Amino acid sequence: MKKSTILILVVLGAILLLGLNYAFFSGMILGLGPEVKAALESDAQVQVVENKYLAFLPQGQTATTGLLFFPEGRQDVQTYAVPARAIAEEGYAVILMSRRGADIDADEEQRLPTVMADFPEIENWVIGGHTWGGVVGSGYALNHLDQFSGIVLWATRMDELDLSGLDLPVLYVFGTNDDENVAGELTAGKAHLPPDVVWVPVEGGNRVGFASFGPMAADVGADITEAEQQVQAAQATVEFLQQIVGK
Repeated sequence: MKKSTILILVVLGAILLLGLNYAFFSGMILGLGPEVKAALESDAQVQVVENKYLAFLPQGQTATTGLLFFPEGRQDVQTYAVPARAIAEEGYAVILMSRRGADIDADEEQRLPTVMADFPEIENWVIGGHTWGGVVGSGYALNHLDQFSGIVLWATRMDELDLSGLDLPVLYVFGTNDDENVAGELTAGKAHLPPDVVWVPVEGGNRVGFASFGPMAADVGADITEAEQQVQAAQATVEFLQQIVGK
């Protein structure tokens, strides 16, 4: 067999493995876990609304602070239901923004204003996301600083944009076992963040444990459960929201 043919087969095999890895752990094959399905159901505490986004709204009160949150890559936003519900239970609206478009920046310039308009009661908007989703959210905020009161980042590499001169509160939550943190790539991003950024390390957490889509090929294993990691991320986010809106 020719070397070129072998190389092509190796590349195709690698692509197939990556695709199966994504499909297997993102819920496309295994489906959503029972804890995620339960979090997606409306109850006396939280109303769940699925539209051009997935919203978690506190029942019995009008949320005046909202979090617009983008997932890792193109993961299903439903896999963030558990931490989103935990934040909503504390009185905050959480809007999970699904990632569908090819031109992300142009798409969000068109889409986000219409989403925010659906919630005229929100007085304080915070934006952010998980890993690359944090880049999308904070990138949009840089162009619309007057619309936001803060930025929430979960395990986001900051080598693609510079927030160092930003005059907005920023929360940065990361797992100490994150493969990119172990390699020093996350902490190297300090230069791209404001000096007063709120750093919250999740001891024993990894990169993907903030959501419920399971492990991925390059990820380092966590020393704590996925549930524990999501509780800590949600708690840190709630405390940050409380600080920036004064309650």
